Amino acid sequence: MIYTIGREFGSGGHEIGAELARWLGIPLYDKDFIEKAEAASGIKSEILEQADEKKENRWLYTVHYNGAENLRGLSANEILFRIQSSLVLEYAGKSDCVIVGRCADHILDKADIQHLSIFISAPLEARIKRISNIKALTEKEAAALIARTDKQRKSYYEYYTGKSWGKPCNYDLCLNSASFGIERTAEIIAQLRGMLK
Repeated sequence: MIYTIGREFGSGGHEIGAELARWLGIPLYDKDFIEKAEAASGIKSEILEQADEKKENRWLYTVHYNGAENLRGLSANEILFRIQSSLVLEYAGKSDCVIVGRCADHILDKADIQHLSIFISAPLEARIKRISNIKALTEKEAAALIARTDKQRKSYYEYYTGKSWGKPCNYDLCLNSASFGIERTAEIIAQLRGMLK
């Protein structure tokens, strides 16, 4: 079973994915996408990090890309999306796993690969409090960071998928992490495994 997790910023989606992967004893793929994409493309990680989970930006070109012919002349965002798409399919072909973000649900849908698509949300107040504590920000700073990150994720997802980010009908399961907490949310998802195989 492949689990894909979309998430609002501050809802704990990465931590829930990590806990789910630990609970089930399967790999988690999230932040390692940049490292793999750097190795595959030769583009510096700093450029890829600026492009990660953001829609195509025609100003983010790289002049030092000497990789595959079909990727030359594309923006860093587009190169990264295409490499990450290949990685999503590669990971899904290897074993059960958890993939966070990167439009993985859409990529697997297009490839007709069975998966459980999950969206993690939480009330804004809970997310502000969480980000404030984690990043040592004021509530105002945390709220601004959340708004900016959610806007980027929404535009990225909608640009590459043509679907509405966070809209319940686009996912198999939507959970409010503030209702259950990180560990319990992961446990709820893990308990579905037997029902879906």
